[in-house]
Amino acid sequence: MTNALLIFVATLALGVRFNLPRYTLPYSATIASVSYFVGQWLLSRGATAPEAAFVAAFMVAMISELLARVLKVPSPVLSIPGVIPLVPGSVAYRGVVHLVKGQEITGVEFGTRAGLTAVGIASGLLLASALSRRVLKPVFQVLVVETSEEPEISSD
Repeated sequence: MTNALLIFVATLALGVRFNLPRYTLPYSATIASVSYFVGQWLLSRGATAPEAAFVAAFMVAMISELLARVLKVPSPVLSIPGVIPLVPGSVAYRGVVHLVKGQEITGVEFGTRAGLTAVGIASGLLLASALSRRVLKPVFQVLVVETSEEPEISSD
């Protein structure tokens, strides 16, 4: 519960710092909290860090694409704060520390782990974005056309 609150508040602060529209802040913070917990849940179930990051980033991008259309904002407004908790910053830091200490093998191992996790995040975002453009765009066009048709009023 503490992690949820901390991630939510940190993402709100990040959104304020990035000058996101105020009405999108709760959405982006909620997406970030959910992405963190999806990643942690997958890790607890035996997934590797890159796999968990891929699935969580995919989920973030799909939710962001849907909400972006509803809120009429660009999807990165919601997706970028959503993936911040997934970034392997501490793993990369430990890799650099080990390299500085002269422990090259351990440093390269941590660096590789951080790089693969970053690739997982990028792949999840790209795949979801491509799929949403192919799948969601036609669905939204149909929904928008059907709901925006105004009934004709005869002038008899």
